[in-house]
Amino acid sequence: MRLWPVPCTSSVRRSPARRLFAAGLLLIPGSLGCVTPFERDVLLDDNRPQIDNVQGPTERRLRNPWSKEATQTSEVGVDGSLKPLAGTDEYLAAKELFDAGEFAKAEEAFKSIAKNKKLKKARSSIREDAMFMRGEAAYEQNKLAKAHDYYAELLKDYPSTRHLDTISRRLFKIATVWLNEPEVVGVDEIKQVDFEQPQVKKPAPNPTKNPSSLVFVPNLIDETRPLFDTPGNAVAALRAIWVNDPTGPLADDAIMLAASYYARAEDWIEADRMFTLLREQFPQSPHVQTAFELGSHVKLMSYQGPEYDGKNLDDAEQLKRSLVQLYPGADRERIEMELAKIQSARAARLWAEVELYEKKDRPRSVSVYCFLILQQFPDTPYADRAREKLRQLGPEYASGAALRSPEPDPKRTIWGTLTNSNPESMRRAPANGYPAPAEASEEPLERRGVDFDFNEAEPEEKPPRRFWPFSQPRPLTPDSNAKEIRIESAETEKRNWNPFRRSAVEPVGGEEAGSADLDADF
Repeated sequence: MRLWPVPCTSSVRRSPARRLFAAGLLLIPGSLGCVTPFERDVLLDDNRPQIDNVQGPTERRLRNPWSKEATQTSEVGVDGSLKPLAGTDEYLAAKELFDAGEFAKAEEAFKSIAKNKKLKKARSSIREDAMFMRGEAAYEQNKLAKAHDYYAELLKDYPSTRHLDTISRRLFKIATVWLNEPEVVGVDEIKQVDFEQPQVKKPAPNPTKNPSSLVFVPNLIDETRPLFDTPGNAVAALRAIWVNDPTGPLADDAIMLAASYYARAEDWIEADRMFTLLREQFPQSPHVQTAFELGSHVKLMSYQGPEYDGKNLDDAEQLKRSLVQLYPGADRERIEMELAKIQSARAARLWAEVELYEKKDRPRSVSVYCFLILQQFPDTPYADRAREKLRQLGPEYASGAALRSPEPDPKRTIWGTLTNSNPESMRRAPANGYPAPAEASEEPLERRGVDFDFNEAEPEEKPPRRFWPFSQPRPLTPDSNAKEIRIESAETEKRNWNPFRRSAVEPVGGEEAGSADLDADF
C-alpha cells in the first residue's frame, strides 16, 4: 500500500509558546547544578596531573642500578625512595658534637669524613660540608693556622663551594689578626720621595711598621699563628679571598689590605701591582681614590734616578693628573707641588744627557739637549743651567747656528782605520766596493767591449767585500772590473730575456736592422 505524506495543518504545527516551554525544560538541569558525565568524572575522581613519577636527570642516574654513582653513594630503598648519601650518619653524629660545644672531638670526626677516599673520589657533597665544618671547629678553638689550612684545602678541592661567603669572612678575620688589626695605610705612614737624591728615601712623618716575624724561626708555642712567616701567610689568606671570590664584598678590602702591608714593608713593586689591580678591577670600590694617591706615591718610590728607566716617573705624573680630574676634593695644592717636582725630575734626566756628552766632548749634542730643556721645562732650575751652558759653548751654539750647519766628521782613530769606520777611509773606497770610476772617455761603450742597453735596469749596488780583521775593500784591477761588469750584464740580460724582442745585430733582409727595429716588441 502506498503512503503519501499528509499535508500539515494548523492543528499539527507547534506554537511559539510550546517551543519556549521545551527550551526552559532543557535549562532546568543546568540551573540546578547538574554536570555532564565527563565533568562528573573529573570532579569526583580528581584526575589532575601528578608529579609522583617525574624524575630529574640526577635521580634517574642514581636509581639506575648500573650507574657508578649509585653503587658508591646511595641506593634505592624498599619503598622506592633514595637512601641517604654515604657518610650522612657520620656527618650527623659529628654535627651533634659540634652543636654540643665539643669542638675538638667534632674536628676529629669531620676530619675522618674528609679523608674518606670513596667520598673524595665521588666528590660527595657530604665531604664538602665535612671539610667546611672541620675548619669551623678549628676556628672555634682559636686554632687559626689549622683553620686557614682547612679552608685553603676546601677551596682547592671545591672552588665553587656554597660556603664561599663564610670562608671569605673567616680568612679576612684571620689575616687581620695575624697583621695586628691593621688599617689602610696613609701617605704619612710610609717613606717619602727625595727628588734631589731618588736613591735616598726620606723617613715617614708618622711611621707604622708591620708585625715583625722571623721567617726562618719556627713558632712552637702560639697555636693562633702559623709555624713560619706569619705576615706572609696573612697575605696568602687575603689573596685567597680575591682570587676565589672576586665578586664578593671583601675582595677589594683584601687587595687594599695587602697593598697597605707591602707599602709598609717598602716593597714598592708589589704595592704598585696591588694598587694597579684595585684601580683596574674594582673601579667602584671606595678605596679607588686612595689607590690613585698611593699608587702614584709608590711609583715615585720605585724611581731610582736619571740613570734608570723613567717610566715610573711618567706613570706617577699621569696618576696625579687623573686624581685631580676625577676627585675635585683632593689636596690640589700638594698635588701641584708634587707635579712641579716631577717636572724637575724629568728635566734632570735631560741634564744627565748634557753631562754625558760634555764628557765625550760633543758640543753639538750638548747644545741639542740644552735646547730641549729650555723648550720642555722652562720653569725648572735646569733651564738656567742650560742657558749658562749654551753661553759657555759660544755664540754659534747659543744662537743655534751650529745646529743648522752640517755636522763635522769625527776624529780619525786607529780602531776606525781597522774597522773601516773613519770617514777618510770610507771616502777612499766607494760604497759598492769598486774602485772610483776613471775619467770619462769619449769612446763609445760598444767599441770598448762593453754591452750596453739603455732599456736595461741598473744593477743594484753590492756591499763591499771585506775580510776580517782589517775589513778593507778587496782591491780590484781594471781587468777584473771589466770582467765583473760583463758578468753582471750577462745576468741582467738573462733575467730580462724576451723571446719576441729582436736582437740589435739580427739581420733583416740580408742587412743589419736599423736603430728603429732594435727593441721592437710584439
